[in-house]
Amino acid sequence: MRQFTYGVSAKAYCAVAGLQKDRHNKLCDLLLQTEPQLGRPIKIETEMDIKIYVCHHKEGPIFRNEFFEPIQVGKAISAHNINGIIGDDTGENISHKNREWCELTAIYWIWKNTNHDYVGINHYRRYMNFAKDSANKTLLLDKNIDFLLYCSQYIEEICKNHDIITSPLCKVHQVGSPASGQTLYENYRLNHFESDLETTLSIIKNTHKDYYEASRLSLGLDFCFFGNMLLMGKDLFDEYCNFIFPVLFEVEKTIDTTYYDYYQKRVFGFLAERLSNIFVMKKHLFGEKKRIYHAGQISLPNFAKTYDFSFLFKKTRSESRNEEAESPVGYGGTMHIVISFDDAYMEQAVTSIHSLTKNSKNPEKMSFHVIHDNRLGERNISNIEKTFPNVSFRFYDVENDPLPDVFPKNRAHISKNTYYRLIIQDFLPAEVERLIYVDLDTVICDDITQLWNTDLGDKIIAGCADEGGLTQSRKLFGRLHNKNYINAGVFIFEIKKAKEKYKNLRFLYIESFSKNMRNVTLQDQDILNISFKDDIYLLPLRWNVGSRIYGNNEIDCAYSATEEKAAAENPALIHFTGEEKPWKETSNHPLKTIYFFYRDEAMQLFRNRIQR
Repeated sequence: MRQFTYGVSAKAYCAVAGLQKDRHNKLCDLLLQTEPQLGRPIKIETEMDIKIYVCHHKEGPIFRNEFFEPIQVGKAISAHNINGIIGDDTGENISHKNREWCELTAIYWIWKNTNHDYVGINHYRRYMNFAKDSANKTLLLDKNIDFLLYCSQYIEEICKNHDIITSPLCKVHQVGSPASGQTLYENYRLNHFESDLETTLSIIKNTHKDYYEASRLSLGLDFCFFGNMLLMGKDLFDEYCNFIFPVLFEVEKTIDTTYYDYYQKRVFGFLAERLSNIFVMKKHLFGEKKRIYHAGQISLPNFAKTYDFSFLFKKTRSESRNEEAESPVGYGGTMHIVISFDDAYMEQAVTSIHSLTKNSKNPEKMSFHVIHDNRLGERNISNIEKTFPNVSFRFYDVENDPLPDVFPKNRAHISKNTYYRLIIQDFLPAEVERLIYVDLDTVICDDITQLWNTDLGDKIIAGCADEGGLTQSRKLFGRLHNKNYINAGVFIFEIKKAKEKYKNLRFLYIESFSKNMRNVTLQDQDILNISFKDDIYLLPLRWNVGSRIYGNNEIDCAYSATEEKAAAENPALIHFTGEEKPWKETSNHPLKTIYFFYRDEAMQLFRNRIQR
């Protein structure tokens, strides 16, 4: 019999953690619902030795209690030692295989070096949840708190009543594209090398015949659990390991991964996810009738980093930025800048345009091209021209163009204006051979002349790597993904070059959309990345610094932590992406004061000039 005590009330726990009921998902409410149990000190007597090893490969928040134990994976080949936790490099181990075998190096170490009643793994950003009414549900935790008090509540009871516990079941689809339903087999074929999966099936057929039927059936399903997150009794865990490791060791002898990129080299981890589902199906359906429980999950994003904004704030308030000599403007001597807004977005438009012109040494060499519909009235067209009298404006009414209405508006803050960048080539005059497109949920902190003068070589479009670029590229291109997926909020477009290569750009866009309709979730941005996949030039990240760089980013980006930090602390352009807009009362963006600095200046300018 083992004992440990929790002595904090749920209400106090929420307060200490800084949870606000109206903002932090459902976790605070769920904790408060348990008040009768958690409102007094609890002594929990555990009859079972239950251990879930939580896999870590880098520094970050560490959580542990009686049931959850952190472990550093790949420690034998890591340049960093995570202090205070065990590693997978002691005793009998395969720690050195971690780059290809992922969390399997922890599973192997557990198998060979521990002896718990119930044992399994979690990931450092994904924890099984054993709280009441949490089965098969996922909660996002957006505060860096110790939540294990909540999610450990019924773990022993659940283990007593079930043989195998998994993470939640999910519908199988391309990442970020829930409409694109797939079987497990189809998903693997699109995202990895089908031959590796066929090799695995052939080995199972020859060496583990009793698993072959379950293999075929499991791979034909359109739902599964991911991450090899399992918890089970020691005997079943031994069976599980005696199935997956002999199969994977044989696969390792058979396939050649020499020319796989870093992502595809994780082939054994990807295959193991399929093997884990096969094992559970075999134990549940094929004679043994093992009791299965799909636990809930608490997901932790990458928590916000700490940046030094002293240089940025000082630069923003400096009045000497434009005293240097003018920078020559290349490519014809006029910077063509395309924007789109309506009456409801007037304040944001004035703010962004003001920040752009104020920080440029060549505002008189800018020509703004405004793509709009009948939601932008004549009065505000006149007001914009009065506010910025030294800048050229041209306005293009695209109200009657049907193409923007064809595409989906699948997020609440998206309007059809977002698709106007796909029809600009049909409205701009022929002399505009190159342009910069800029979203107006931005402030520009540097001279855009630098951006304009960028040489794209033989490329057609230039942008910055998106905050979730790797995830989005995998969604669209599967195993053919690349690191060039760009954010379409700011880009340089060689319009003449594009027309010469592709002729009719409308046809190109509609073809790109129609062939990938199920996977297009990020509107025009996805369409541009599909259309110009091989024609993209990557700009320095500081020219489009999105909100996820300053907050939680739960999706995979292609840029490094060093690039991210440099861009975050000295952005040339701040892009308030997603719903974290600084003009919303709920905004926690750390640079919203910079937005308001430019907004206050811009609106004063606006009021002064339209009243003349």
